[in-house]
Amino acid sequence: MKKTLLLGLTFFIITTNSQGQAALFALLFGDQVASENFNISLEAGGTFMGYTNLEDSKRSKMGINFGIGGNIKLNENWFICPNIYLLAKRNLFLNNFSLDSGNSILDANFIDVPTKISLNYIDVPVFLSYQTNNKKYRFSLAPQVSFLQKSRGEFQRPEGHFIQNFDGYTRDVDYGMMVDFAYVLGKAHKGKGIHIHLRYYYGFTDILKDQISNADNRSNYLSLHLSLPFITDELAEKNLESYSKQP
Repeated sequence: MKKTLLLGLTFFIITTNSQGQAALFALLFGDQVASENFNISLEAGGTFMGYTNLEDSKRSKMGINFGIGGNIKLNENWFICPNIYLLAKRNLFLNNFSLDSGNSILDANFIDVPTKISLNYIDVPVFLSYQTNNKKYRFSLAPQVSFLQKSRGEFQRPEGHFIQNFDGYTRDVDYGMMVDFAYVLGKAHKGKGIHIHLRYYYGFTDILKDQISNADNRSNYLSLHLSLPFITDELAEKNLESYSKQP
């Protein structure tokens, strides 16, 4: 029953083979590779984007992240947590931008029109995490590297939209730092736990080329995120005993 519900959630979120493979790996093998010092988790979250020095834009819609994470225990309080998000969607909206397709007749129909830019990344953050003695809170810091997989621009008019490949307008790699605060629901999921994260990321890279903006356009976002750890039943029972003794 448990895995049936998780699979339903997975296929609701996931739309491509690579993300599906990551989810199935976590669901099918998470318990088997778990120990007291290492386990993996299923990761999903929503991001609320911002960009520096981009005045001719409006508020972006929420993006989504999905992937798997690792949890390596160094001691009772410190952990290293490498993550990979195979689905990391971000976007931005320009109030006025012009199509440059090389077709003068087509371009004339899309001059200074609202334009949505969709960016699909693979994100790789590596967290250094401190967990409080009561195991309820985690504080983390991570460098993150993001590899652009696909970029496209959607030029919007009432009569119809035109979609163009935007790979030549956006940079292939973004990197920056992320801070993370997590609250651990230790009794949830029958003692296997659920981590609720609030994260902030600030990028160090100018992600847009000069065709879009001559300024330094760095990405930043606030993220609300869930981690669903996969641990053995024995470890889950041990967690429940530990939490039951806490005041």
